Amino acid sequence: MITSTNTALFQPIPMRAKAFGWILVLAGCFFAWVYMAAPGGFFPGVTVESFSERFGLYSTGVRILGSVLGIVIALTLNSTALLALMLATRIFIELGDVLVGLLLNGGPDANTVTLVALASVELYMLVFLCYKGNVKGIAVVW
Repeated sequence: MITSTNTALFQPIPMRAKAFGWILVLAGCFFAWVYMAAPGGFFPGVTVESFSERFGLYSTGVRILGSVLGIVIALTLNSTALLALMLATRIFIELGDVLVGLLLNGGPDANTVTLVALASVELYMLVFLCYKGNVKGIAVVW
């Protein structure tokens, strides 16, 4: 059990990273709604008539909400290490989505470019948290 507040897990999140985290929470809630409640309005050609389409869209929405929940927990606990961990997992998932998009589309499209941009910003914030965010003993994250 961790009892000391001097460990990496309990280093406070810098304000810039907190603001970024709350932006990710709001954006995540919006995109979960898009995928689960209104996909036809945002993805031309999506009919949501087949089980496969519904399952794919709803499971993506749930995955987004899981990420949002993790970020909210990190922000609520004010834990730099937990936020860094959430960013690392999001970067991995987004780059996986980019790879799938490139393979399925035969090249880049607006979605893959957007995901690369988002992963880049998250990587910047991850590096900021690890090196500027007072994380001591970063082995907790890596």
